[in-house]
Amino acid sequence: MADNITERDLAALRGLLDPDHVEDPGPALPWQLMEHLRELFHCDYLELDRTESAAESLLFEQTLGEIREYDDEMPPEPHYWEHYWSTDACNYPDRTGDLAHVTRLSDFLSDREWRASPMYTDFGRVGQVRGMSVYLPDGPRQLLRLMFWRGRGRDFDERDRLMLTLLRPHLVAAYRRVERRRRAPAALTARQLELLQYVAQGSTNAQIARRMRLSEGTVRTHLNHIYERLGVTSRTAAVTRMSSAGLE
Repeated sequence: MADNITERDLAALRGLLDPDHVEDPGPALPWQLMEHLRELFHCDYLELDRTESAAESLLFEQTLGEIREYDDEMPPEPHYWEHYWSTDACNYPDRTGDLAHVTRLSDFLSDREWRASPMYTDFGRVGQVRGMSVYLPDGPRQLLRLMFWRGRGRDFDERDRLMLTLLRPHLVAAYRRVERRRRAPAALTARQLELLQYVAQGSTNAQIARRMRLSEGTVRTHLNHIYERLGVTSRTAAVTRMSSAGLE
């Protein structure tokens, strides 16, 4: 495998493995990380989508082709889901429960079968002929699917599959970093930040209520809103998030 890895590949790989290189976190995955992935796997088009297949819902789509695109207002597409459930290459993680295995389109379909399929006919893009997918967990009933696409040239091979399998934990970590930034304390109001600072000092709800001239019930309500915004469930976790963001 090493004979097939060029200096250009190594540069892309170093970029992928550097957690500090990202200035723009992007909407779901950092755009710069996606650029490195496109470089490393020599693909024409990358597509990241988040689905809740049990509800037949596509929650967002982030794509990198000739331009960068992101859409989180996906209209219902009943025909898409009909094709999804009838196409083994699409419903593989739902059907098997296997999120760890990197799959290629050619594991399921020949080129001719794919181009003749209703999914390709109705929803495929020009140049989406050779495909490879990696699956990332995203909470209960939801799934992230990162798809790599090439045109009619060389198919993805076992070297690509192995490389993507090894990179999968780093992709999971990168997505979680973006989620943490998205839910960071900067999203809190000034009032909520003040309350959280009292929590960090060890104040009880009663003490906070007196300091802020609120009822204890209002303090509890504010805390619940803070937990929801930060994606946490406890005072300790909320303070930890504030501390990690440098807002003590």
